Amino acid sequence: MPFYSGTKPAAEMGLKYAPTMPSALLVAILDGDIEREGRTTAVLYESFVYEDEIEGLRFRVPQSYITDFASIPWLVRGLIPAFGRHAKAAVVHDWLYAVGEPDMRARADRVFLHALRELKVAWFKRLILYTAVRLGGGSGYNKERRIWNRTFADWRDGKRLEIAPFERHTAFSGETNGPQPL
Repeated sequence: MPFYSGTKPAAEMGLKYAPTMPSALLVAILDGDIEREGRTTAVLYESFVYEDEIEGLRFRVPQSYITDFASIPWLVRGLIPAFGRHAKAAVVHDWLYAVGEPDMRARADRVFLHALRELKVAWFKRLILYTAVRLGGGSGYNKERRIWNRTFADWRDGKRLEIAPFERHTAFSGETNGPQPL
């Protein structure tokens, strides 16, 4: 089971989800003043973990992280919505882009593709989403390093945290909050 919330897989918590989505992605939708370029945002109610068996790594998106799910340009949102079967993969991808580990953009995009496949996103949507991040994601990668402290919010009231729960560099591979080997 590659996706689970918090620190326990859903089965250990007595929850029964489909094998491709064995847990809920728990978020609180934020008000419009925290939108990203006209896209609705949400804050994670609890941490969210994805285990990528191909990369051999476990990625933990922390509680309080703000996501806009798939960053779909407004011109094509009618074809592929920001939220859908691909939402969990998009949250992990958003997180990896926010962390912006040096020279790891290609890995972030591969993780996104692997997660899309595990979530059984249709092959043509996978192709579109993956191609879009490879071609257009360069400007977004590592973009949030300048606003790291504004990347988190309190899920209870939607207010941005004034100080991030940890330093950005600790979310790099091999660091305390970074990807861990399986």
